[in-house]
Amino acid sequence: MAYPKLFLKKGKDAVAAKRHPWVFDGALDVGRSGGAAAGLVELCGADGALVGVGTYNPASAIAVRLFTREPAAIDEAFFADRLRAALALRDAFVPPGTDACRLVNSEGDGLPGLVVDRFAGHLVVQVGTPGIAALQDLWRAALEAVARPASILLRANQSAANRERMTAPSGQLTGLTPATIDIMERGVRLRVDPHGGQKTGFFCDQRDTRALVGALAGGRRVLDGYAYTGAFTAHAIAGGAASVTAVESSQPAADLIAVNADLAAPGGARRVAVVRGDCVDFLRSSREQFDLVVVDPPALAKRRQHVEKAARLYVELFADGLRLAAPGGFLVACSCSAAVDRELFEQILAAACREAGREARVVHRGGPGADHPTSAFHPEGEYLKTAVLYAP
Repeated sequence: MAYPKLFLKKGKDAVAAKRHPWVFDGALDVGRSGGAAAGLVELCGADGALVGVGTYNPASAIAVRLFTREPAAIDEAFFADRLRAALALRDAFVPPGTDACRLVNSEGDGLPGLVVDRFAGHLVVQVGTPGIAALQDLWRAALEAVARPASILLRANQSAANRERMTAPSGQLTGLTPATIDIMERGVRLRVDPHGGQKTGFFCDQRDTRALVGALAGGRRVLDGYAYTGAFTAHAIAGGAASVTAVESSQPAADLIAVNADLAAPGGARRVAVVRGDCVDFLRSSREQFDLVVVDPPALAKRRQHVEKAARLYVELFADGLRLAAPGGFLVACSCSAAVDRELFEQILAAACREAGREARVVHRGGPGADHPTSAFHPEGEYLKTAVLYAP
C-alpha cells in the first residue's frame, strides 16, 4: 500500500542509519514533501530510498514515528502480528501468580504511541499520538482477536495530547470495564481503579521493586512515600512488615491503601497508618525512624529543561529519606523521569548520601519488568530507575 511520501533533508542520512523510531521536524525536507497531511506516511531519504513507514504529525516536534523499516500495509493484520509477538514476550517473562502486566509498551513493542495494560482480562489503553488515535479501529480489532479481552477501556492521556496538540481520546471501546478490578501480582491481591486512577489505573512497571520490598519488609517498620493506592504497602504487609506508614496526598488513592493492605493479608490494614499530605513536607518534618523507606515520586522532569530543578528535588527527597532510615535500614529510591538518565540518577544518589551524612551503599539497581521492553535504538524509552541503598 502506498502512503504519502516525506523526505529527509540532504545530510540527514544518519537519522536513517541510527534506526531511531523518531524523526524530528528539523530533519524533514518540508518543501519537497508537498505539504503532507497528518496520518500514515512513507519516510524516504534524500535519495528517495525508503527509510520506513509510520505516522506523521506536522504539529509535533517529533514529526514522524516509525512502525517499520520495511514496505508494509499498516492494517489490522500488521497490528495483530505485533500483538502476538508482544503476548509471547509477556508469556515468557510475567511471573507466576500475576494477571496484570503492560501488554503493549509503545516503541518497545514496535507500536509508537500505543500503551496497553492488562488487568485480570480487562485492557486499559492510552494513545499518545494523533496517528495511533486515527488507527483505533485497526488496533482495537486486533486486540479483540489476539488478546480476547473481557473489555477494552480507552483512557485519556492528557499530557501526551498536549505535547502532540491533539484532543485526548477516551471511552469504552468494547465490553464493560468494572469500576474496580482485583488483580494478582506475585500472589498479592491488589485493587485497581481503571477509570479514575493515574495513567491506566496502576503502575505495573514497579512489580519487581515491590517484590523486593516485600522480601525486605519482614519485621521492619516501613515508610511508603508517595504511596498512591498502596501497592508497595500491600507487598510490605504481605511480607510481614511490623508496621507501614503510607503518605499520599490524593484522597481517592489514599482510600484504597487500607483496602489493598487487607487484600494482601487478613487484617493487614491494622498495621498501616495512612498520612494524607504532601510527601515532601512529611520527609522534611518527620522525626520518626524507619527500617525501610520507599521514595517513589511522580515524574519530576517531564522535559529536558526541567532536569536541573528536578535533580535538586530528587537529592532533597532521597537525603530526607536517608535521614529517616534507622541504622541498618534501607532506602528504596526511584525516578520515573525519562529525562533523568541512569548516569545522572547515580550522581543524585551520591549527592543525597553526602547531604544526609550517611555512608550508604547501593545494594541493588533496577528498573521496570520485562513487560516494559525498550528498543535498543530508543534509549528514551528507559524511564524508570530504582536503587536500594543500605544505610549502616
